[in-house]
Amino acid sequence: MQVNPGHTESSSPLPQEREEFVSAVADMAAEVWDFHDRFAFDRGDRATRATHEVIIERTPMLQEEIEEMLEAANSRDESEACHEAADVLFVAIGNMVSLAGAGIEGVRDVTAKNAAKTHETHAIRPDTGKLLPLHGKPHKWE
Repeated sequence: MQVNPGHTESSSPLPQEREEFVSAVADMAAEVWDFHDRFAFDRGDRATRATHEVIIERTPMLQEEIEEMLEAANSRDESEACHEAADVLFVAIGNMVSLAGAGIEGVRDVTAKNAAKTHETHAIRPDTGKLLPLHGKPHKWE
C-alpha cells in the first residue's frame, strides 16, 4: 500500500503563519465564550445538561453552517467559502462551550490523541485524503 507519496515530515506552513493561525483561533475561542455569555446561551445550566441533549439541540445550527459553507464553495466564491468555514468553526467551538467541563475534557482528549499520531502510526489514504491508522482498522483501507 502506497501512502503519502512525496510527503515529507516538514510540509507545514511558515512558522509565522502558524503563530498567526494559532492566535486567530485562540481569539475566536475567546470570542465564542464571550458571545455565549453576552447572549446568555446556556447560562446557569452549562454543567447540568446532558451532553447528548446539547449536541442534539445544537446540531441543526452546525448543519446550517456546513450547508452555507458548501454553497459558497460550490459557487467558487473563495472569500465567502473561507468566511463560511470560519462560521462552522465558530459554531463548533460554541458546541464545546455549551458542553462545559465535558467540552474542555473533549478538546484536551482529542488534541492529545491527534498529537500522538505520527508517520509511524498513521498514513493518509490517497483516494480519500483521510488520515488512518496503519494497523488495527483494515476495513478503513478497503
